[in-house]
Amino acid sequence: MLVKAFAKINLSLDIVGKREDGYHLLEMVMQNVDLHDDIIIEQIEEGIMLTCNKAYVPVDERNIAYKAAKLLMDTKGIRKGVRIDITKRIPVAAGLAGGSADAAAVLKGMNELFDLKMSTEELMEEGLKLGADVPYCIVGGTCLCEGVGEVVTPLKPFRGHTILLVKPSFGVSTKEAYGLFELDRINRHVETEKLIKAMEDDDLNGVNYYS
Repeated sequence: MLVKAFAKINLSLDIVGKREDGYHLLEMVMQNVDLHDDIIIEQIEEGIMLTCNKAYVPVDERNIAYKAAKLLMDTKGIRKGVRIDITKRIPVAAGLAGGSADAAAVLKGMNELFDLKMSTEELMEEGLKLGADVPYCIVGGTCLCEGVGEVVTPLKPFRGHTILLVKPSFGVSTKEAYGLFELDRINRHVETEKLIKAMEDDDLNGVNYYS
């Protein structure tokens, strides 16, 4: 079974608060792009076998796709095993949710492969255990994401536009980036509602201004 794991971009990201556990409360407009990893999922007799075309990607329990498979096997009592082959195209540490997209693809693929009959909401709930971007990656498309990312509201599709993705030679850890952020130094917030209206009107100048 082939499942495509699409990268996402943030058309906006506004930090609106911080929880006691250290997680930041966010308001984001997210959008899938055509760039994707290919995830091939097959049933095997036992265990989890993970392969990847990129040597720098771990193929053991450190990989979030591996964690996704183990999560479903444990919570759903799956007795058979699964083989996962990842063809990696999405750059890592680039803010494109490459790992989260792979995890979401594994959850969706295993749901179908093992006939688990899990709803989208159930998949999102399991996905949140793996990472804050996974629930969005389950839904995909154009969405407003709130909370730590787990509150996902689909928006009118924003399609038919070309973007240029530029990845520098270095990566940035999301955790480290948020760790450097000082909430009390924000003096201007994203006007999310106006951004969404510009997107609905296909007003690219407005999207550029409010994002």
